[in-house]
Amino acid sequence: MQSKLPFHFDMETADPDDPMTLAILATHPKVNLISVSVHPGGTDQIGFVRHVLRILGREDIRIGAGTPKSTASRVSGFYREWVGRFEHSEADDTAANIMAETLRKFPDCTLLTGAALTNPYALFETGIFFDRWFCQGGFAGDNIVPKEYRLEKFDGKRTCATFNLNGNPLAAEALFSIPMTERRMISKNVCHGAVFTKEDAELLIPYRDHNKGLKLFLKAVELKEKALHDTVAALLAIDPSKALWEEVIPYRTRGEWGCVEAKEHPEKPSSLITTYIPDLKDLWMVIKP
Repeated sequence: MQSKLPFHFDMETADPDDPMTLAILATHPKVNLISVSVHPGGTDQIGFVRHVLRILGREDIRIGAGTPKSTASRVSGFYREWVGRFEHSEADDTAANIMAETLRKFPDCTLLTGAALTNPYALFETGIFFDRWFCQGGFAGDNIVPKEYRLEKFDGKRTCATFNLNGNPLAAEALFSIPMTERRMISKNVCHGAVFTKEDAELLIPYRDHNKGLKLFLKAVELKEKALHDTVAALLAIDPSKALWEEVIPYRTRGEWGCVEAKEHPEKPSSLITTYIPDLKDLWMVIKP
């Protein structure tokens, strides 16, 4: 039997797809979710994340915060409608310390990032980093994506603003410069086409009573049908074969991000970026237990 993949998930709470992804990762049969870090990591966010993990029977998962003890409100009413009431809580440690602790125990751990890269950069500043990283963010433009694979709204673009990378662009540039065994970007032009519908949810309903995370995920879908950017990134981290990839060097210009083919700069550490998902329903089925 194949052993589970160890994961650390760096997330935020501005968009419901992060906590929905957390629900999937926490109980997925192919994933061993070791730890979570939250950006920026206020006590309402930590309390919410801790409550979700408690519902899923995963109180063993360590939680880090980028800004410990912050009391600023960053959790919307949607979350209370989804999982009920929860109390503010403090993190187990800083985000960087939690990630470092995870790497000491699981050196082959996968980092999945669904937020601005402030927390991972704090780890980088300690002198260590993950060797396998899946980053939700970035953009593959016309020079990378074949015409037949482009979303209409991005056709004609080589660069585009992307939320997570622009949350801390200097951190992003630093982290893309690190040599590592596997670094993959789940690009905006792919994520924006990945809308999970109630029809998609029906394919997973037969499995929901066998998995607490899937059941909680589907409850959120009943409340809010949306594009699931971070969930796409998580599923591709579990099974990268569900997408087409291109080897590139990401770059930033005038507040936007793009990529050039890696062969144009062989001296620089490269990344893989998504260009297309051939079968979206096949990708969604990676969720099932």
